[in-house]
Amino acid sequence: MLNLRFQFLLLLCLGTATSLTAAASAPLFCKCTCLKNSTLIQLSPQSSCTQCTHAFCLSQNLPICKDATENNVFSTCIQRDSRKDQIIVWGFLLGTAGLLGWAALKRIEQLREGKTAAQGLGTARLDTQNRAPYAPIPGAMG
Repeated sequence: MLNLRFQFLLLLCLGTATSLTAAASAPLFCKCTCLKNSTLIQLSPQSSCTQCTHAFCLSQNLPICKDATENNVFSTCIQRDSRKDQIIVWGFLLGTAGLLGWAALKRIEQLREGKTAAQGLGTARLDTQNRAPYAPIPGAMG
């Protein structure tokens, strides 16, 4: 049991380290919204979110920003399809599938043990003929 816990913690640490290093290389996008229309512009790998400004969106000469002024432009820097997100989703899916598989194996094991225990009893049955009838305890209800 201790070995299994150690392996789980080791796997968790490796997954965390992998997701942190993979998140650094995720592509950045600048979402430019002009007059209720928006588009995504991929930023260069060397740039950061500080480049995503209203002026940046207007300088791209986007057709949706043709009649827009700086007051009508909204910019948001987003990270899309990062490896970190993919690792989190796959980790959740694999973890859920593993837990469901573990529960199924435990249930099968319980059924096998129950079947073996029932076989050991042979033909033992409850003796319902020698039981007293049900009688409620006075004052217990109410």
